[in-house]
Amino acid sequence: MAELSAELIIEILTPWHLGSGREGGAYADSLVSRDHSGLPLVNGKSIKGLLRAACTESMQLQWLEQLTQADLDKLFGKEGTDLASQGALEVSSATLSEGEQAYFAQHPQAVKLLYRIDYNTAIDHATGAAADGSLRSMEAVVPMTLTAKLRIHAEAKESELFLNWLKLSLPLITAVGGKRRRGYGEAVFSLNRETK
Repeated sequence: MAELSAELIIEILTPWHLGSGREGGAYADSLVSRDHSGLPLVNGKSIKGLLRAACTESMQLQWLEQLTQADLDKLFGKEGTDLASQGALEVSSATLSEGEQAYFAQHPQAVKLLYRIDYNTAIDHATGAAADGSLRSMEAVVPMTLTAKLRIHAEAKESELFLNWLKLSLPLITAVGGKRRRGYGEAVFSLNRETK
């Protein structure tokens, strides 16, 4: 068994929202996910889901020769709680670079500049005005570049094949987070293999 490592770079081009499931009271109806320092992140589980969806679409489009559902299950895992069901791919959360994290640790007042509040309302079609009680506020993160670590635990030849399938499927991922159909979270994904 070998371990192959790569760096996943996510260039997020528009404001984005990856919900934390928490409300912010008067500040915002929906807050974004943050790390322990209050900095934005894209959790590894979400990234793995995006990668799986892209590889599944690649398989359905017959872009990747010899890719089967069994291969997808081996790479990404399947339902179950045993070790075999976890899959060969391990994905960390995507975060700002170490230098950027150090900057915000030294300048904590600047962290608030990474966030903004967007407002939405429903229109009453009869009057053309905002519908009563429909104003909603959502916290969004400004565009930025985040990186995550990928590790593939498989035989060397199989790991290389899995990494190549991931790389070839990346163009199918065009956005991250919620409200993607409204232009939020447009992103470009790229993958760099790490050398030891």
